[in-house]
Amino acid sequence: MSAVLAASFWSTPAAPLVVAGLVAAAVFALGWLLFGTAMRAKSDREMAARMASVSRPNTHPSTEEGSSGWIPSRVTSFGKRFADARGFSERVDAELEAAGVSVRSGEFVVLSVAAGLVGAIFGAAILRNPLMALLVGAAAGAGPTMALKVSMKRRAEKLRDQLPDVLTIMASSLRAGHSFMQSLDTVAREVTQPAATEFQRVVAEIRLGRGTDEALEALAVRVGSPDFRWAVLAVNIQREVGGNLAEILDTVADTLRERATMRRQIRVLTSEGRLSAWVLAILPCVIGLYMFAVNPKYISLLVTTKLGLMMLAVAGTLLVVGILWMRKIVNIDV
Repeated sequence: MSAVLAASFWSTPAAPLVVAGLVAAAVFALGWLLFGTAMRAKSDREMAARMASVSRPNTHPSTEEGSSGWIPSRVTSFGKRFADARGFSERVDAELEAAGVSVRSGEFVVLSVAAGLVGAIFGAAILRNPLMALLVGAAAGAGPTMALKVSMKRRAEKLRDQLPDVLTIMASSLRAGHSFMQSLDTVAREVTQPAATEFQRVVAEIRLGRGTDEALEALAVRVGSPDFRWAVLAVNIQREVGGNLAEILDTVADTLRERATMRRQIRVLTSEGRLSAWVLAILPCVIGLYMFAVNPKYISLLVTTKLGLMMLAVAGTLLVVGILWMRKIVNIDV
């Protein structure tokens, strides 16, 4: 009965108007959220400039005036309460900070919900199947999380690639007679982004009273790269036991460069396998969505019959197992 009512509703002239209204409302809410986020990102950049002025007293912070543009608390309060209740608020905040994204956990939850709503509306408008609309909405809702993971990985890779140069600059500064704190300040001034922001924060934290070891360990935790953890561990141990720290930094930098070269060679050799994994993972989903759009009666047996649901579950399980298997083959630790 419900399927008949849904089919009759989609065939009425009012259905496109309802879909257009829902899409417009979702896009407006999403735009409002992104606009407020952009305004706060500007405020965060001004705060970073003020923090940088602590480590570089001769540099004056930006005095550009602008609107704070904070998103009203009532928009993100539900997301914040939900994240706190589920216990993942701190983890999401740490991941957002590691990705360099000026968004808080409450806003991230609201963004995910808005993306899921937009995806479900578009799925219902195009596929005209409630189950498929829910699946598309779930995939769209997971989109911000996937984008966050990708952003974290890319930023961590950039920082990892910059680490040998950072250690070389520190070693050269120490050989020139500078102190360890001065070498950190030199790195904060000389390197490019995103390492410059991270080391400016380290210098600012140390000058504001935080211990050097704690500041460096916090940097390694924020970056989340094993190379950073090893470098910080080597620096902290050498500073405690004494010795030629510049020589140790050069040795670690050379080791990291060799690891990076080997990592790039492995990535080139496994590129075909990774591409095959992506194609095999995406192709069944794309073909299924295409068949639902052009011939829904033909493929609707997969979701309307018991045998079809069993076949769909088995196929999904085998697809996931195949993807994990191929990832295990092409992912080689260095």
